[in-house]
Amino acid sequence: MDLQESFINSPDHHRIPLLSWAPENPAAVMVIAHGMAEHAARYQPLAQWLTQHGVAVLAIQHRGHGSHCSDTDLGHYADSRGWQKVVDDLQQSIVHARKQYPDLPLTLFGHSMGSFIAQAFTQQYGDQIDNLILCATNRIDKPKLWISLVLVRIISRLRGKRHHSTLIDKLTFGSFNKAFAPNRTSHDWLSRDPQQVDRYLKDPLCGFSCTVGLWSDFIGGMLEIDPQAWRRDLPVHLLAGDHDPVGEMGRGVSRHVANLRAAGVEVASERLFPGARHELVNETNAGEVWEHVLHCIPRQTVSEI
Repeated sequence: MDLQESFINSPDHHRIPLLSWAPENPAAVMVIAHGMAEHAARYQPLAQWLTQHGVAVLAIQHRGHGSHCSDTDLGHYADSRGWQKVVDDLQQSIVHARKQYPDLPLTLFGHSMGSFIAQAFTQQYGDQIDNLILCATNRIDKPKLWISLVLVRIISRLRGKRHHSTLIDKLTFGSFNKAFAPNRTSHDWLSRDPQQVDRYLKDPLCGFSCTVGLWSDFIGGMLEIDPQAWRRDLPVHLLAGDHDPVGEMGRGVSRHVANLRAAGVEVASERLFPGARHELVNETNAGEVWEHVLHCIPRQTVSEI
């Protein structure tokens, strides 16, 4: 159950860090795609708990994130094709997990930014997974996203792709905290647990500003997500807090569920946790959330072994 770190190489010679936790006799495997301005190691408590219940866990470190990312690259996917590169990195991680656990059902778990990378992956490589969990996600609001993309691209042309825009930071992460005024910190929107929020703020690999190049890649990638192109038989689970500003306090998540169903996607479960904010796995009711995640993971039965 101890954390293991390994690397796989992408076609453009990027070294993709993978963190893994393995029980002795796993009955399932889950790959985690983390959120923006955080890192994979933050999922260790959840991963260790899942291994105690027979689930092997691998977590990819996305480009522009994590301890192996240089200061100059922190918050930046790539100078070209950044979105496709992070999606392809995830695909390589899934292939790696399949090689390690060829006979086990594989679940992809995406949180926040990772949930959108996971949806893009599903659109392109959906036959490579058995189950999809989208955590703290939101609907694809195309009119709003197009306006944001135009703004980001204007700034990018004026200042360059690696520019860190104070304006974009205020319009995104800065706006999320307004719903919880008066604020104790700048990131009260993450969790009701003050210890978790403080831990995030003290972590040098969390809460950093992302480049306008990353924002352009990310928003452009979200606009390409089309559930009509997904596998119809892939079970999809959605979970969020009904006080998560990223998911429009649950309203955006509910609309996303409706849009997925209208597209013929198999929504296997949907759950809004009352009072919970953005980081569900680090919330005051984390145990309840972990139990729900475990319940969503298909497992190999004894008769299949």
